[in-house]
Amino acid sequence: MTRRLVMSYLLLVVFALVIFTVPVGISLASLLNGNQEEVGLREARTVAVLLAELETAPSSATAEGAALALETLRTNLEEQTDGRVELLSSTGSPALGRDILRPTSTDLADTRDGKETVLHLDESVLGEPGLQVTVPALSGDQVVGAVRLTYPSGPVDRQIIEIWVFRALAGCATLGVATVIALWLARSMTRPLRMLDAMAGQLSAGDFSARADVAAAGPEETRLLAETLNDGARRIGTLVDAQQRFVADASHQLRTPLTALRLSLDNLHDGLRSENDRRATDHAIAETVRMTRLVNDLLALTRAQSAVPSIESVSISSITRERAVAWGAAAAEAQVTLNDEVPHQTFARMTRGHLEQILDNTLSNAIAFSPAGSTVTVSAHTSRSRVLVQIRDEGPGLSDSDIERALDRFWRGPQPPFSHSDGSGLGLPIAAQLAEENGGSITLRRGDHRGLVVTVELRSA
Repeated sequence: MTRRLVMSYLLLVVFALVIFTVPVGISLASLLNGNQEEVGLREARTVAVLLAELETAPSSATAEGAALALETLRTNLEEQTDGRVELLSSTGSPALGRDILRPTSTDLADTRDGKETVLHLDESVLGEPGLQVTVPALSGDQVVGAVRLTYPSGPVDRQIIEIWVFRALAGCATLGVATVIALWLARSMTRPLRMLDAMAGQLSAGDFSARADVAAAGPEETRLLAETLNDGARRIGTLVDAQQRFVADASHQLRTPLTALRLSLDNLHDGLRSENDRRATDHAIAETVRMTRLVNDLLALTRAQSAVPSIESVSISSITRERAVAWGAAAAEAQVTLNDEVPHQTFARMTRGHLEQILDNTLSNAIAFSPAGSTVTVSAHTSRSRVLVQIRDEGPGLSDSDIERALDRFWRGPQPPFSHSDGSGLGLPIAAQLAEENGGSITLRRGDHRGLVVTVELRSA
């Protein structure tokens, strides 16, 4: 947003500079060219008056005086302007002993009709771009000669270039100052939004204690927005805390009666003599065990949904080796081989302890749904800025529809005959929740030949 505001300001400034600078520059250039033309016409007419006196002088003395004045004026003009003054007598021959360059040009021919000509030439008689002014010398209404003045246009062109360069430098300086002012204004305007964005980021991370400083929220509109966000965060935090406390307290309080019930059923089972009664008691004990696991999973889910602690770099290879050892006994009991193929020096950025929980939940399912003699493999590889940890088993796998529901809470897939799982349907949802809290994700797909592949995507360290 800051960039857009700055660009908007600068576009407005550039538009204003173009509107107010270009027309003025064009006007000044036209004015300089017009001034040169007016000066040229005025000087040429002055020379034409003297030439007319020379051509119509009644006596030789008058002619000599006019010739001297005309020659002096010609010399002065040429020295002052670096130009050329050409004179044509009434007979059509050069006057004052100077040849006429390009005597057949149309401007000289037009003077016979009393016309004045002003031309801007790319190649003048001076051998360079110049202004050429041609006027007739008149005695009354009769044309008695012609005067052609040629001035180099270089000095005027340089003045025009200097004007444009100055205006360009002034425009750049104005644009630079406008950029600084625009950055300051844009940052001042977006400072409240950055503050609110920081608060939103904390809320997204699960920190519902985050609050925006209303006094520093800028104008009234953003102050009202800050107050609304604070109120919403306060209410959400209260509701989430109440929910988590309820789940945690309920789960904790259920442990004691479930433990007592389990002991009572065990004692009752030992005193029963009827086989039917024993089977019924065994079924009740199994349901009690499942209820206890469900309570423990609810506690784990509540902890996973709490605010995310600090993120740090953890060694995936060390953790997978540790969990492979921890689950080795369960795998051996199920006659399943557990392989750890994670390369050394593989790291991810996440909360310490969360990867262990993710691996425990996924390995528990993989071992439980793997037939005897099969293999469960844990591998990992780094792709760009992500680390992919994969848990592969050789069980029956899941159908496409079951894969879509596998991360739903309390959902339990079809149980194969050899399965020894009695889970609550919260293992994978808890693992997925932990992965999301660490900026990652969990996906499931069927294996190339059989089984299920669980991919845990995490941020690379």
